Amino acid sequence: MADRRKSDRRSRKETASVRKLNIKKMAIAAVVAVVAIYFIYVLIWQQIAINSKNEEIERLNQQVISASEESEKLKQEVENLNDPEYLEKVARERLGLVRPNERVFVDSNKSEDNKGR
Repeated sequence: MADRRKSDRRSRKETASVRKLNIKKMAIAAVVAVVAIYFIYVLIWQQIAINSKNEEIERLNQQVISASEESEKLKQEVENLNDPEYLEKVARERLGLVRPNERVFVDSNKSEDNKGR
């Protein structure tokens, strides 16, 4: 009987130590899982932020291109302001001006009234 009691105590101690070991393994696994989930969350969040910034960069690059094109047009127009032929063309076409004693003939086939007919 004494051997049996010793054996029961050993098996209880072994069972308790196995339980403690299993609890430690589960705790470590839980910590590792939480850390892994956190890193995955951070990676996804960072990728979303990177994609957002890349879209913003693309939008800003398009604005830069558009502004550069507008700048070139304006530079060309400034250069043309010193060209008498260009100024005359603008005065005639946009402002409808004519030179003194100049007669303007209007083609009736191209007039606004005849376009719809």
